[in-house]
Amino acid sequence: MSIPTEQDQQEAKEALAFIRRTMESASTFTAVSGWGLIASGIVALVAAWLAWMRANPAELQIWIPAAAVSVVIATSANAIKARGSNTPLWSGVMQRIVWVMAPSLIAGALLTFALEGQGASQLLPGMWLALYGAGVTAGGTLSIRAIRWMGIAFLVLGATALARPDLGLAMLAVGFGGLHVTVGSDIVWRHGG
Repeated sequence: MSIPTEQDQQEAKEALAFIRRTMESASTFTAVSGWGLIASGIVALVAAWLAWMRANPAELQIWIPAAAVSVVIATSANAIKARGSNTPLWSGVMQRIVWVMAPSLIAGALLTFALEGQGASQLLPGMWLALYGAGVTAGGTLSIRAIRWMGIAFLVLGATALARPDLGLAMLAVGFGGLHVTVGSDIVWRHGG
């Protein structure tokens, strides 16, 4: 048995560092675009303003198109960031994020039409915020910490809006608008766009 030389020890440290970096990049999704979140937040603030002008916090003719536009913006921005950092957008991690977020988002869509049909639209803002928060919190376990905390904040806003439906529009503006802009700005600053 021979004693490892200084060079052997250094090579082993470099190999372990490479393995650690590879494992970390395989287990988290870092191509979340801060600019995409900021743009989505601005879309939500415009939607909240339009809903306020119509005096209907859960105006589906406003919020459904706003959600669709935000999905397109976020997906495009994430693809651009992933391409710029040579990160595969549709990686195994991204597939798992979509898989864990999808049930909450599908439940939100189904409940939207069920609650609207039952005349309980005052519950929509809280339900949207809570289910989006549940999905983002679950997906955030595979992404950067800021995303996970954003999901928890959405859950709190959703609980507030469900307890106080009269605050639903304000909670929508704070959540989908303010939180997306704030967390997006943090991602731009700390994670390169």
